[in-house]
Amino acid sequence: MAVRVVRPEHEGAGDRIAQRSVAGAGVASGPFNDPAHDVFGPGGLMARHLPGWEHRPEQERMCAAVARAIAQMDVCLVEAGTGVGKTLAYLAPAILSGRKVVVATGTKALMEQVRGKEVPFLGEALGIPFTSAVLKGRSNYLCRARLDALWSSPGLFDAASDRRGVARLRKWAQTTIEGDFAELDDLAEGHPLTRRLGCHADGCTGRQCSHYTTCFLYLARARAQQVDVVLTNHHLFFADLVLGDAEGGAFLPPDATVILDEAHGLEDVATEYFGMSISAGELAELARDTQALAAAGDPTAGRLLTGAAARLVEGFGAILRHLLPREGRSRVDPEMVSPEALKCWHLLDLDLEGVAAQAHEIAYGLERDSDVPSRATSARAVLTEVMSGADAGVVRLADRKGLTSGTLSALPIDVSGALRERVFLTGRPIVLTSATLTVDGSTAFMKGRLGVPEGASEEILASPFDYARQAVLYVPTSMPEPGMEGHPEAFDNEVERLLNATKGRAFVLFTSHAALQRSAVALRPRLAWPILVQGEMPRDALVKKFKSTPHACLFGTATFWEGVDVAGDALSCVIVDRLPFDPPDDPLVQARAAAVEASGENPFRTYQVPLAVIRLRQGFGRLIRRRSDKGVVAVLDVRLRKRPYGKVFLRSLPPAPLVGDIADVEAWCRKNLRKARG
Repeated sequence: MAVRVVRPEHEGAGDRIAQRSVAGAGVASGPFNDPAHDVFGPGGLMARHLPGWEHRPEQERMCAAVARAIAQMDVCLVEAGTGVGKTLAYLAPAILSGRKVVVATGTKALMEQVRGKEVPFLGEALGIPFTSAVLKGRSNYLCRARLDALWSSPGLFDAASDRRGVARLRKWAQTTIEGDFAELDDLAEGHPLTRRLGCHADGCTGRQCSHYTTCFLYLARARAQQVDVVLTNHHLFFADLVLGDAEGGAFLPPDATVILDEAHGLEDVATEYFGMSISAGELAELARDTQALAAAGDPTAGRLLTGAAARLVEGFGAILRHLLPREGRSRVDPEMVSPEALKCWHLLDLDLEGVAAQAHEIAYGLERDSDVPSRATSARAVLTEVMSGADAGVVRLADRKGLTSGTLSALPIDVSGALRERVFLTGRPIVLTSATLTVDGSTAFMKGRLGVPEGASEEILASPFDYARQAVLYVPTSMPEPGMEGHPEAFDNEVERLLNATKGRAFVLFTSHAALQRSAVALRPRLAWPILVQGEMPRDALVKKFKSTPHACLFGTATFWEGVDVAGDALSCVIVDRLPFDPPDDPLVQARAAAVEASGENPFRTYQVPLAVIRLRQGFGRLIRRRSDKGVVAVLDVRLRKRPYGKVFLRSLPPAPLVGDIADVEAWCRKNLRKARG
C-alpha cells in the first residue's frame, strides 16, 4: 500500500498542475484536471497527438504517482519495468507542475537520449512553452583561454597531430553553442586534448577571464539556473550537493523538483562523493599545474615549488608499495600501518604542505586565482584520514596498480543517513525511479540502503511485455558450480551451443575481466560468429559496432550489464556467466557486511543477495526492449537452482518460462527467432 507524507502547507501545489493548459499541437486548449488521465489515458493527449500511440496503464499510474509526489512535496519511489515509458511518465507531470525540475540520470547516454528525444517530443505534444538545458561537469566543456594559450605556444604540442586537432577545435569553437566535447564524434572521451583543454578549476580566473562572457561552462551554469528543466547526471548532482559551495555556490536550482532516474545506482555514487579519495593521476595533474604556476613566478620560489611538485607522484607510489606489496585492493588499518609507510606519508605530507604554502604566495604575487593550494590541502586531508583516521564509520582503502599508480580512499560504510538529511528531508519533491528497485517484490532493501524516509510513497509497475511469449530463461540443471573443477570448459561448451542456436546476436556478460578474457580466447576459434570483446575499442564504439555487425557476439563485464539499449533482431540472447555477487574479499563489501551483521542481521541474506538480485535483473533487462523482441536469457550458474537463495533471484526476475535442458532452448529458438539480417 502506498503511504504518502502530506504536508498541509504545500497542498495548494496541486492546483498549479490543474491550472496549466495546452494550446497548439492540434489539441484543444483546456486544463489538465487529471494529468495522468488527460495525458496518458486511452483518449488522452498522447492518443490524440501521436498516431499509433499505445495506451499503457502502467505509464498512466506512474504519471499519477509522480504528480501526487510533486503536489504534496513528497518523496516517491517508482519501479517501472522495461517498456512502461517511465521517462515521459515523469517528465510530463514535472513540466505541468510549473516547478523547476532537475532530472539526474545514471549515464550520459540516457541524459542525451532525454534531451534529444523525450524533451522535444513533450515540447510539441504538450503545447506548453518550457525551456530545458543539459549541464555536465567542468571537464566536458572547452576552455577558450586554454585553447588560445595552447595555440600561441607551439612548443607545448606533444605531436604534429595535436596542432591539427587544436586547429580543428578552434574552428569548432567559432560555431558551437554549448562547447561540449560530446558534439565531436571523432574525439574519443578522455582524449589528451580534451583533458588539456577542458574547463578545469585550476587556472580558471572566473569573472576576471577575458573570455568570461562567452565561457561555455559559465554559460551552461547560467542556463541551468534559468531554465525550467535541467538534465544532468548523478555525479554532477552530488558534486553540486557536496562541492557547490567550494565553487561559489550551487549551480543546480536549489528548490527544484528532483527526479533521480536509474536510482538503483545511487549508493555507489553517493559513497564516492560523501567519501574522500586521492589518486596517483590526480597528484600527477596537481604536479603539472604546480610546475606551470611555478614557471610564471619568482625563479627562486619557483625552484622550491617545482622540486616539491616533482616528488609527489613517487612519494604517493612509495606509500602504496608499502601498504600493498603487490597489485590489488586492500583495507588500511591505521593501527597496523608499517613504520616505512608512515615515513613515506610524512615526507609526502611535508611536500604537499610546501606546495600549498608556496603556490599560494606565487599566485598572490601574480594576482592570479589558483586552486593548487586547496587541492594540495585536500590531498593532505585524505592521506591523514587514510593513514591515521579513527572514524569507525569509514573504511580506508588502498588500491594499487603498477609501481606508482593507484588510489587511497576513505569511504563511508553507510550513506543512508547522509542521503536522508541532504537529499530526502530538504522539503522539495524527490522522485526515485528505475526498472530495478525491488527484490522479491519489495523496495525495503533499496529504501534502507538509500535512507528513504518512512512514509515515502511508492509504485511498483511491472513491465507490459509478455515475457511468457517473448523470452525463455535457461538455467542448466547440471554443470559444475562456478569455481569448481571443470566449470570453465563446461561454460564454454554451453556458450557455444547457445550462440549457435541464436546464430550469434548475443551479449555474453561476465563478472570478472579474467573470466571474460579466458573465455574469449577459448571461444573465438570455435565460433562462426563475429566476436567483439570489451577493451578492444571504446564502449560506445563497441555497442555501435555490435548493432551494425550481423550475428555479432559482444563479450563484456559490468559496464554492459546496464545502460545499453539494443532493440530488435541484433540482440536475441543474453548469457550471464554467474550470479553477480560482489567479491567477498572486497574490503568495502566486508565493511558493509560487518555493519549489517552488527545490526543483528545476516549480511549475506540481507545485503549481498539483494544487491546481486538487482544486478542480475539489470542484466536480464538488456534482452527485451520492445513488444516485438524475442530471445533467450541464460544464467549459467546452477546455484540458481540448487541453493535456497536461488528462489529469491527467480521470483525477482521477469516471468519468462524456466527451462533446464539446452535442447529445449534450441527448439525454442528454431520456432521463435526470426532470421537475422545479413
